[in-house]
Amino acid sequence: MRGLRLLWAHKRLWPLAAAPFFLNLILFGLAFWLSYAYLGDWVRGLLPGGDGWWWAALLYLLLVLVVLALLVVQIYLFAVVGRVVSAPFLELLTRRTEALAQGMPPGAPWSDGGLVRDVMRVLRQSLKRLIIYLAVMLPLLLLNLIPGVGAVVYAVLAWLFTAYFLALEFMDYPLDRRGLSLKEKSRYVRGMGLGWLGFGSAVLVMGLVPVVNFALLPLAAMGGTLLYLERPLSSS
Repeated sequence: MRGLRLLWAHKRLWPLAAAPFFLNLILFGLAFWLSYAYLGDWVRGLLPGGDGWWWAALLYLLLVLVVLALLVVQIYLFAVVGRVVSAPFLELLTRRTEALAQGMPPGAPWSDGGLVRDVMRVLRQSLKRLIIYLAVMLPLLLLNLIPGVGAVVYAVLAWLFTAYFLALEFMDYPLDRRGLSLKEKSRYVRGMGLGWLGFGSAVLVMGLVPVVNFALLPLAAMGGTLLYLERPLSSS
């Protein structure tokens, strides 16, 4: 919400937010089309079958949990893809967000001359995070093979891991500008206590809400930047 207020108050940021917005429009449209077209039948194949109304009720409950968990994973994957494709716009947007939040001119304290170098470094670290995320989440899919309880455990763990990685992903901009390695960024986010869960869950919920999710990339990037400014490295 603070990111939205800042964006609304500074119309010169709108062009930088427009490109990620329209990119998200395309990505989420594609994601939900694929989900509705193929995901339901695939999930039903993972869940056990049985007779009776109570079994049908359990089946639909588990179906909802698994679909929600898989959509959560999907949101992270599309957030990573969106970040990579719109990296120059989001990098500039967060630089100027940080400058405006600190009362500095929007071009300070970083010149745009090193933008290409910074974007390439961000892309490399995003790829590393994606590999780690998939290395965690793909084995967790096997939990769905456990009748009943497996789907519930998977849904909970998928939410927690995805919230953590989303917090890490969208707080990456100010942390990367301070020269932190991926290990140091992870340590910083873990040091926030439950702050990473609150921020990551907010991004997740935003991604699950139709229409609102189109603004996910610019607002999450601005929100992560503002959250860092509340707890800079010197006080962590």
